[in-house]
Amino acid sequence: MATAATDLTPDTDGAPALQAQSTLHGLTRIGPMYLAVPIAAIREVVPHPAALSAIPRTLAEVTGAIDLRGALVPVVDLLHLMHPGVEAASDAIAPAVIMVLRTPHGVIGVGVHQICGVVDLGNDRQTAISLIPGHLTASLGLISAGFVLDGRSGVILDVEALARLPGLIQGADRLVADSVKLAGGTATLTFGVGDHRFGLAADVIEAAVPACAVQPAALSDPLWMASVDYNGRRIPVADTLHLLGLGTCSPARTMATVVVRLNEGGRVALRIDAVQDMIRIRRETWLALDGFAIDEESLIAGVLDGVPPIFMLDGAALAASPVLANLARMEEGSDAELTDRARDDARFGGKRQPFLVFTLGQGQHAVPLEHVAEILPLDRLQSIAFEPGLSRFEGVIPHRGKALPIIDLARLLGVEGAQAPQFILIATDGSRSAGFLLDTLRAVERLVPHEVGNRRDAGGPDNLPGRVIITSEGKTCSVVDLASLIQDRD
Repeated sequence: MATAATDLTPDTDGAPALQAQSTLHGLTRIGPMYLAVPIAAIREVVPHPAALSAIPRTLAEVTGAIDLRGALVPVVDLLHLMHPGVEAASDAIAPAVIMVLRTPHGVIGVGVHQICGVVDLGNDRQTAISLIPGHLTASLGLISAGFVLDGRSGVILDVEALARLPGLIQGADRLVADSVKLAGGTATLTFGVGDHRFGLAADVIEAAVPACAVQPAALSDPLWMASVDYNGRRIPVADTLHLLGLGTCSPARTMATVVVRLNEGGRVALRIDAVQDMIRIRRETWLALDGFAIDEESLIAGVLDGVPPIFMLDGAALAASPVLANLARMEEGSDAELTDRARDDARFGGKRQPFLVFTLGQGQHAVPLEHVAEILPLDRLQSIAFEPGLSRFEGVIPHRGKALPIIDLARLLGVEGAQAPQFILIATDGSRSAGFLLDTLRAVERLVPHEVGNRRDAGGPDNLPGRVIITSEGKTCSVVDLASLIQDRD
């Protein structure tokens, strides 16, 4: 980890920009837990000192403070705040760094064991999660969603909810040098490769993949080192040092990589040793190369002074690189039973549709999002229950001036082992609406439906079409046509 950090400054009008338009998140590990933080809320990452400064403990989880260039920044023990009494082997090791977060009212720090890189967590990669009422984390609202990405699962931190904790002390987010008043910097991932350190703008990064087993390249080529399985595809891994004219990376059976999105739609993984920082860097702070090009494609656009210095990569040039575009053509489907979206788009005409994925019992199902009007917590509704077995409906709920029938979807589909329902999904067939009882909501994803024949041929309910989807987690889900179910309740 670097021994210095660069400010993540507020917008030029002085107001923190916590409502990030980007779906990029900083991925960290706190104890045994992966935690994603909206990148707009990350001010900077600094080394954890040997000891924190003492401050009044108005909140038990505020363990001290750090002196950040003359500003006092309180530090929160986020792991024990979210998991009281947790014990893990990694807890015995002090956090390696402190991630300084911007909030609407100032700055706070959280101890982090590992910086894992930048990941893209759009809505289709987030999982709605239901917390047990009365649990501390649920009452505080610290978790906005869950996620599963590349074999890692974790939760997304709601920074504004953290800032609202009663008794939490926050430091002033004041600027510490006149030079940083010019503008906010670009969110940048820094990483090490061999003896060198590099910086790359986060907007061209698909993900940072931790060290994992790789497959040998199909051809003997100085640039193509290996291939890595990522999100259902096998991505070619480029020798970063060779690409930049700085040497050659040593061969290995396991590699850490940064997956880069290219303008032509392909992806290439750059070989790295480790992610080092997530910081904001202003272009005017780079030392210009004065017209010289270090590499043939001018991918290195400048140097950031420091110990060691950082080679700043030109993200636009990297995404447009014809050499990398040619290498990206070596991308192929993996042998794993994962979603191959490119193949599906070609096979099914690219007709990807948004689906809501939910859990009933031990299985997952999906409904077309166009059929979904609202999703409401069951405990917030006043319903009128019917006697079991005497009606095709479980009861009715008053909703928006109408009495809507309630349908037990698990019973209708013959699903065993269903949990007590937590939500009512209000669906419509275009003219009428009904409420369907659901266990747990998981995600919204845009996917290609697969036709597998009518379910009635297999002895299933007559009103279910034979369509399935394969989620980004590789799960096969039956598609339930709620509009047809409403019509069949006549």
